[in-house]
Amino acid sequence: MKKYFSIVKRGYLWLSIALAVAVASWVLFIFNAEFSEEFTWGVSIEFNGEISDADFSENLVQNLQWQGFPKLQVNVDTEGENVKLKINWKLDSDEKVNELSAAIPTYLIENKVISSADQIISQAVVGPSVWDYMRSTAVKALIFGLIAMMIYMIFSFGTVRKYIAPWILASVVLLSSVLSISWPAGAYGLWMGIDSTIQIDTVFIIAILTIIGYWINDVIIIFDRVRENIVKYSKKDFSYEEVFEESIWQTLKRSIGTSISTLLVLCGMFIFGTGVVQRFAFTVWVGVISSFLSSVFVAIPTAYILLKLLWWKKIK
Repeated sequence: MKKYFSIVKRGYLWLSIALAVAVASWVLFIFNAEFSEEFTWGVSIEFNGEISDADFSENLVQNLQWQGFPKLQVNVDTEGENVKLKINWKLDSDEKVNELSAAIPTYLIENKVISSADQIISQAVVGPSVWDYMRSTAVKALIFGLIAMMIYMIFSFGTVRKYIAPWILASVVLLSSVLSISWPAGAYGLWMGIDSTIQIDTVFIIAILTIIGYWINDVIIIFDRVRENIVKYSKKDFSYEEVFEESIWQTLKRSIGTSISTLLVLCGMFIFGTGVVQRFAFTVWVGVISSFLSSVFVAIPTAYILLKLLWWKKIK
């Protein structure tokens, strides 16, 4: 592909922009973070009924307080045919959560929101033990994914360790992978701020892992071309800047094509999907864009910057 401008020479600029966007995205995500009942202790109920009381959430919270529960966080989703009710809070024990699970249907029946328990379509209860398991599993999955990618980079570039230290590339993988998920995290945080029913759940974690997998596939293509070009020019003097620059432009057309085709599929999922599918498609859609930008404008230029700083005697 024809070179229109130098990407590697502007490495410090791309990295500065990426870091600024990442900080803003994580602030937005953390500020608006709302965890689902999968990561907090609580109850989720979906029922076939209609809520006509504008103060339904406030009245439910007050009623539960009278029964000895703390002031709970209540989210009501009335979109679609059914009503989805989510109550999240850290209660003392699994027994207390079960008591809460029994109190809510009783309240709905007594206040004629539903006529009987048969109108309850689904009910999920998450106590402290389940919460601990979900949290630890999510953290382990993210850590394992990052470590596996770093190990791959170390072994993959072992054949050219004379020219590029594999540990430097592994560090670049860790840094740019965090940057690649910052945009979708920030976008999801903005969505949570707009819509209180959007929460952090296992679907979001799966979407983040999918983004990391997509990103590593994209960046590996470019790094493999870097390795091939180093081997190609290793018998003569070569410029690392030129090798990195050429590798980016040689693979750019393929990266753009892969990203566009994936985005089109995700657009269809978002437009025609609902609920879980829509949230997944949205998160991954933003992630595909950030992964492309991160692999091209962050990962490779940052690798060159680190090589130049740490291997300054060998870099030309």
